[in-house]
Formats: sequence, structure tokens, C-alpha cells
Amino acid sequence: GSKVFLPTRLEISSLFASMAAVDAADPAMRERDEFEQRVRLFSEFLHNNRDDWEKRIDTNLANNCFRIPLDLSELRKLEAGVDQKLLQAPVKYLLPFEEALLAFLGETNQKAVKQLKQPLKLDITGAFGRNHVTPRGVTAQTIGNMLCVEGIVTKCGVMQPKLLQSMHVHKTIDDNYCESRDHRDATSLQNNILSGGGFPVQDAEGNELQMDVSLSVYKDSQSFTVQEAPDNSPPGQIPRTVKVVCDGDLADKAKPGDRVQVIGVYRSFPPPMQEFTTGVFPTKLVATSIKPVKELIEPAFVALDVTNIRKIAARPDTFKLLARSFAPAICGHEKVKEGLLLQMIGGTEKNLSNGTHLRGDINVLLVGDPSCGKSQMLRFVMNTAPLAISTTGRGSSGVGLTAAMIRDPGSREFNLEAGAMVLADRGVICIDEFDKMGQNDRVSIHEAMEQQCVTIAKAGMHVTLNARCSVLAAANPIYGNFDPSLDLAKNIGLPDSLLSRFDLVYVVRDLTTEEIDRKIATQVLRQCSMRGGAEGRRRGVEEIHSSILERRQEADK
Repeated sequence: GSKVFLPTRLEISSLFASMAAVDAADPAMRERDEFEQRVRLFSEFLHNNRDDWEKRIDTNLANNCFRIPLDLSELRKLEAGVDQKLLQAPVKYLLPFEEALLAFLGETNQKAVKQLKQPLKLDITGAFGRNHVTPRGVTAQTIGNMLCVEGIVTKCGVMQPKLLQSMHVHKTIDDNYCESRDHRDATSLQNNILSGGGFPVQDAEGNELQMDVSLSVYKDSQSFTVQEAPDNSPPGQIPRTVKVVCDGDLADKAKPGDRVQVIGVYRSFPPPMQEFTTGVFPTKLVATSIKPVKELIEPAFVALDVTNIRKIAARPDTFKLLARSFAPAICGHEKVKEGLLLQMIGGTEKNLSNGTHLRGDINVLLVGDPSCGKSQMLRFVMNTAPLAISTTGRGSSGVGLTAAMIRDPGSREFNLEAGAMVLADRGVICIDEFDKMGQNDRVSIHEAMEQQCVTIAKAGMHVTLNARCSVLAAANPIYGNFDPSLDLAKNIGLPDSLLSRFDLVYVVRDLTTEEIDRKIATQVLRQCSMRGGAEGRRRGVEEIHSSILERRQEADK
């Protein structure tokens, strides 16, 4: 008969122990294999489109840009479904892709690798689908995903250097010995953060070490808050915000008041683990790309535009034509429109040799009866001007318009926060309901209107900020309606010191004559009857009044 060999108890236990050891090592091995596989996959893709990528990398590096654009539609050619996998788990794909990109540059242009001042990064662009959200759509389900978030920058931190690699030398002996430690956190988009575990105190032989600040490597880092745009938030709800962290070349790209589109990875930042936890960790968006919405919407000039501009400039009635095109939805007010057009064009500022500064910005005040279209004209200027900030008389204080000293809750130090007139430097500030503004608040804008700067001497700080902006203010007369029996100064009800700073003061009257009423009624009916339907595309000035989302929907069609 055949003999059956049975393993002993010792052999069985050793077999199980070896299987357990393989299983323990397996995840790390598997992760490394997957990483290398993705590096090979992207490297193959780069070599297949070698000429295109060589040209793309060289162009970006020549423009001092270290983020190479990669469209999601290109990734679909690489392998079916890779674009969706990258949006769901960007950390697993971005790092191997960037390693393959650096290796590709090393093979094609070795000289460029040596001249790199910053590491090469990928800038993912394209259609994000459900991952294209406002700050309201950033929820717990999106943690770990790559998102495209649109909104307005409300609060901006100061740009600060962050330690990347620390260098340590002997404290007492000068023997050119140097030891380095890498420092990484969750913003480096790595799953297993392998930092050196703090600063080394002594070397292997027991000699004391100290950090050499000048030899260490740093990168710029900044954080800012993006808030939901008012036209995108649901009615009656407080706009949501999301905190964004950016470093390297992206730092200091956004400033308060800008509408931006931020692409990045949404991650949680858990604090060091303790005995107990609430389970609520701060979450931030680690940015890979920051673009102003204005650049995305406004198309660049083409040859036809330049031809048309020259054609209009050659006409003898250019100024009248532009004034007629200014706020075409509002009937009449030809002189007011001409004045606002001149304000947007602006004058020429002069800095004389003796240090005198003569402003070139024109300040305009519209005073008149209610329901004359003053606020609509302000809105048109705000939407047309490249940089315009809108405020109202009751909704803004003196420090809100100029600058405020704010004590930082963490460090208890005073920080300076720029107000509306400082943010509108080289632009226009529109102040509606100017007559409703408090007397003390109105006094604070006197200096900014004439000297075009804001001077602050508070809390040990003496600061002068530029506020070179044109002021466009709209106000009602002192008794609500304009009284023709009183003179102009009594009707306006503003002090002479402030009125003298306005170059153009327009009185907008609501005259109830049959001719004007008929003209306005005809204008309203004509607008309603000639408005294009859903298929009709808005053009020119009409397009300015439509919101960003409407235009995007039209573009998608």
C-alpha cells in the first residue's frame, strides 16, 4: 500500500508563520509594484508623444512655469478609466506621474534638470464633471478626491517660508560635517509621510549637532479662504467657505476679492494622536492650480477684434457711439453716460519733479430722484471695469473702506487688513446710497479721494497704503426727491469739503413729461420684444449682465 506523510505540528506552525510574514510584507510590496507600474505606464505615454511633450515642457520652463498642463481627455487615451481613477485617488497617481515626467525630462534635456529651481509638477485640467463644485459641494464624501472649486477669495494669509530640508552641522567642531533631514507633511500629497522625526541632537559618534539655517531648504507657503460667490449660493443661506493651502509658485497668486478657480486635493489634517479624540479634523484643499475666473471667461483679442477697434477709432463720432453703447438698457441720461465713460477711460496722472502728485482718476457723484437707474449704471460700471469693488453707504464703515488694524487671535499681534479703497487700487470703487453713510465714516475717505493714499498711525505702526482709485458714488437728495426751489448744495446735503473732491456731479431728475414717459415705455417694450430666447446668444454689453454659470451652460450647449 502507498504511504501517506503527515506534517508534524512544528512544520505546520512554521508554515503558518512564514505565510503571515509574506502577508505582512505583501501590502508594502504591492504598493511599490503599483507605483512602479504607474511610472512605467505614464513614461510609455510620454515617449509615444515625445515631440509634443518636449515642446510643452520647454515652453513652460522658458516662461518660468514649473507646472506642466495635462488634460484629463489625454489620460483617457492612456488607458480607459484612468481619468476617473485619478479624480478619485489623486495621491496614488500624481506622484508616479510626476516621477515619470522628471525622468522623461532627464532623458530628453539633461541641462534643464540641473537648472530646475523647483520640482516639476503636473497641472491637471479639463472637464471635472461632478468634481467641479462650489464650496457648498465640498463635503465628507469628497475627502481624498481631486476637486475644482470656484468662489471668491475672502481672507488671505501672509506668505511664509516652510522648511523642506534641514541641514545640521557639528556645534563645537568645524570639520565640514553635514547631516540632512527631510520634513514633509500632508500638503506634500504623500500617504506615508516619512519625515526624519524632528531634529537630530547628536550624530552617530555622539557629537552635538545644531541646525544651519542658511544651508537649509525652504519653500513659500500660504493659506487663504475661498467663499461661495453670492450669485451661486442658494437664496437665504449663508455662503460656505473652504480653506486652501498653496505652496511654491502658487503662493501669493490670489488676493482678497478675486474670483478664482482652484484645482486641488481635498485632504484632512489630523493632529498628533492622543488618548482620546473628537474625530473632527480640520480639512483643507491642497492646491495644484489657481486661475482667475476672468482669464477663463474673457477670450483673448483676435485679429478681427483689433480691426473692428481701429475701424471704430477712425470714426468722427467715436465718443458719442461709445456713450450710446454704455448701459444700453437704460433709457436717456446721455450726459451721465458720457461722464461715466470718461471716468472709466481715466485721465493722466502727473508726478512733478518737486514731489507733487496730481491724480488722473476722475471722481463722479450721481445725485437724484429714486428709480432713475443710478444703481443700474453703477452695476454696469462694476461689471465692465477690469477691477471694480462695490459697497453701499450703510453696509460699510470708515475702516472697512480704508484699512483696519486687526489683532491676530493666535499670536495676539496687530495685523493690517486692506479695505475696499485699497483693494480697488488702479480700479473703480462704486459706493451706492452715499447719503446714508455716517458722518465719521465719510470723513475717512477724504484723504483717499484727493491724495490717493491711506495713512494709518495706530498700535505702533505708521503705514501709507496706495488707494489710486476712481470713486463713483450715487446718492439721494436730502429730502428724498430733488427740490427745484432750493439750490444745489442744500439739495445734496453733503459738506463742501467732500463735494470739492468730486470732479463731476450729475443731478439725475425724474421729469414726468409725456414725451419722456412715452420714450421710456417704448424702450421697455422694445427690450422685451427683441430679447433672444434660450437659443439666442448674448453679445457684447448684454453678455456682461449674464452670470458666469449661464455663460458656461451656453458654452456647453
